[in-house]
Amino acid sequence: MKKRKSKLARSSSILIVEDERIIAEDLRNILQSLGYTVMKIVSTGEEAINMLKNNKPDLILVDIVLTGQIDGIEMAEYIKSRYNIPIVYLTAYADKDIVTRAKVTEPYGYIIKPFEDRELQTTIEIALYKNRTETRLKESFDKLKRGLEATVAALAYAVEMRDPYTAGHQKRVAHLACAIARGLNLSFKKIDGIRIASIIHDVGKIHVPAEILSKPARLTDAEFEIVQTHSLIGYDILKNIEFPWPVAQIVLQHHERLNGSGYPQGLDDDNILQEAQILAVADVAEAMLSHRPYRPAHSLGTMLKEITYKQGKLYDPIISTACVRLFKEKKFEFT
Repeated sequence: MKKRKSKLARSSSILIVEDERIIAEDLRNILQSLGYTVMKIVSTGEEAINMLKNNKPDLILVDIVLTGQIDGIEMAEYIKSRYNIPIVYLTAYADKDIVTRAKVTEPYGYIIKPFEDRELQTTIEIALYKNRTETRLKESFDKLKRGLEATVAALAYAVEMRDPYTAGHQKRVAHLACAIARGLNLSFKKIDGIRIASIIHDVGKIHVPAEILSKPARLTDAEFEIVQTHSLIGYDILKNIEFPWPVAQIVLQHHERLNGSGYPQGLDDDNILQEAQILAVADVAEAMLSHRPYRPAHSLGTMLKEITYKQGKLYDPIISTACVRLFKEKKFEFT
C-alpha cells in the first residue's frame, strides 16, 4: 500500500542519531518513503550537537543508548536548553528509570523498538505539529508582550512629563524592587510583574495638579490628600488592562503599611500583596535618596536607618532586611 505523504513531511527535515548503522539506514528509507528529508545520520550525541552549530533540523530522532561520552538523554538535555527543536526518542529500552530520566527532557514522543511504520509516522506528525503550534503561540505571546511593554513605557513617560522632579524615579524603583525580589528568590514571573508595576506605580499622578507635584515647600494637609489619590487613580487607569500579573492591585497597595496606617484602604499585614510590600520599601528607599523640590536628598545611612527602624511596623522585616543587605553587602547602586 502506498504511504501517504503529508504537507508537514514535505517541508520537514529530520536528523537521525543512531549508532546501529542497519537500523539507521532502515529509518532513513522509511522516512524518505514518507516524504521527509533526512538531513544526516550521526552515531553519537557529540556529533549531533556539533552539527547543530551550522544546520538545524525540524526534528531529531534519537536512540537513548549511544556510543560516545553522552547518551541520548544527556544530548537531549543540552539541545533543549539551547534550541527549539522537537526530540523523539527511539529505543529498545522501556526501563522505568530510563523513562523517568527521559521525561525530564520533555520529549515530543517516545517509541519502543520494534515499531510499525505508521506508529513512527504518527508520532513524528504529532511532534512536528505540536512544536509548530507552540512556536506560533510563543511568537504571538512575545508580540503581545512587546506591545504591553510599549504601553507601560508610554504611561511611565507621561507621568515623568507631568512631574519632572521625579523623572526616572519609577525606573529606579523598578531596578531596586526587582533586586529585592531576586534576593528573596521569587519566581521570574513574579519578578516580571513587580518590574511592570514599579515602572508605572505613580501613573495616577497624571491626575494630580502640576503645581502640587512641583511645589518647592511642604504640602498642606489638603494638598497631601490630593496626592494620596494617585494610588486609587492609578488603579482605575490600570484595572481593565489584562496583565498576566496583579499590576493594578500592586499599584493600588504600594502605599499600604503593615500596621494599617497606609492608604488608600488602610490594609495591614497579610492583606497586602507581597509585590506591593516590596514596591513600598523600594519606593521609600529611592525617594529618600533623591532630591525633592522641598528637601535635599537624604544620606544612605539615614535611609537604611529608616528602613531598619520601621521594619515590622511599616515594612515587612524580611523585605526590609533584603533591601538593607543589598546596599550594605552587595553595594547596590541605581543605574
